[in-house]
Amino acid sequence: MIDLLGHGTNLGYCTNVHPGETFSDIVESLTANALAVRASWNDGRRLGLGLWMPYFVPPPDVMGSKERFVEWDMCGIGNDRVAALRDWLRGNGLYVFTGNAFPFAGFHGRRVKHRVYEPDWSDKLRFMQSVAAVGLMADLAAPDMVRHGRSGGSVSTLPIGWSRPEGDAARVEAAGEWLRLATTFIGAASSAVGGLLTLDLEPEPGCILDTADDVIAFFDEHLPDEAHRRHIGVCHDVCHAAVMFEDQRTVLRRYAEAGIRVNKVQISSALDVDVQAIGVEAAIEHLRPFAEPRYLHQTGVQRREGDPGSFELIEDLPEAIAMLERVRDGGDASQVPDRLRVHFHVPVYLDSIGPLGSTHGQIAEAVAAAREYHDTRHFEVETYAWGVLPEELKRGTLAEGIADELKWVLRACAPGRG
Repeated sequence: MIDLLGHGTNLGYCTNVHPGETFSDIVESLTANALAVRASWNDGRRLGLGLWMPYFVPPPDVMGSKERFVEWDMCGIGNDRVAALRDWLRGNGLYVFTGNAFPFAGFHGRRVKHRVYEPDWSDKLRFMQSVAAVGLMADLAAPDMVRHGRSGGSVSTLPIGWSRPEGDAARVEAAGEWLRLATTFIGAASSAVGGLLTLDLEPEPGCILDTADDVIAFFDEHLPDEAHRRHIGVCHDVCHAAVMFEDQRTVLRRYAEAGIRVNKVQISSALDVDVQAIGVEAAIEHLRPFAEPRYLHQTGVQRREGDPGSFELIEDLPEAIAMLERVRDGGDASQVPDRLRVHFHVPVYLDSIGPLGSTHGQIAEAVAAAREYHDTRHFEVETYAWGVLPEELKRGTLAEGIADELKWVLRACAPGRG
């Protein structure tokens, strides 16, 4: 939706919630799902989409030439088919304004976990997939976006890769080289469409870039010039920052002070568990249904409230539950953490789930700060975990749930416009 979160803004939802990885599958998915979301929305506005852009890689002769990349027709899909999809979207009250190239492929497999971080930004395949996604954005979204004065489109991507005990320095160095090279292609595509296209790193808990400190240090060392930062920015995921116990406004202000643009905000909400208030046993019992096998659910632990030095990141929710079980079985009340936050994207309209809470109260602050410090235009609801939610939290249909999320965002972030 256009202008609802401020002049020039776009609000929509991310289609990575829908399976389908070929171009034909994606078109079929939009037909089956996006139209149903708009029907559930039912207010006459055009519905904005954040398009999941999986493994669409151009042939080598295209990647070897800026001019060929600008003219490239998306792996033989054909410019006519892309134009036909753009026209179909427009005719059905839909439009694409941003893309998500973070999950490379297989995002709806039985067990994704750490595979979502592969290949990382030290691998040429990640570079090729990401600039290809920008190429599709140039073809699919930029003409409409530029015509309406809303830049050319943004694409979010992996924050380098999953952090490992050894080898991060070499991977970071290689990632910097690939990202600097990417700015050349993105700049050429931007010039061709007459609008700004961006590729935006999305900090995530446990990745090489998972805090504002990490992001700022990486940009300072590897993307120091305005020529880089014009086309490489940040996608701020509200859930991710909350899991790391970072203050939303502070993080967004620090990016601005460091000269790093936040071109996109992913509106999302984490599980929030006040262990001291509900007790260890209740925390264990009510977290277990969320310890599902498909996705990684990193868990931020605050041992002592208000003490940043007491923070610990546990790699996955089953391990966090095991930690709570050890605390319970040991009977030492001094070892009970104050609070846990779990990287499980729960529907953003939920403020509580039984005795568990959520971080949805941070969303309005993040949206306001992004607008204030960055004039951010792209806002994407990204609750990709609908398929693995406990059954009692699901709506009658997925479309109804997504529509309810969008309505809640407007009530929370733009009172009077929902």
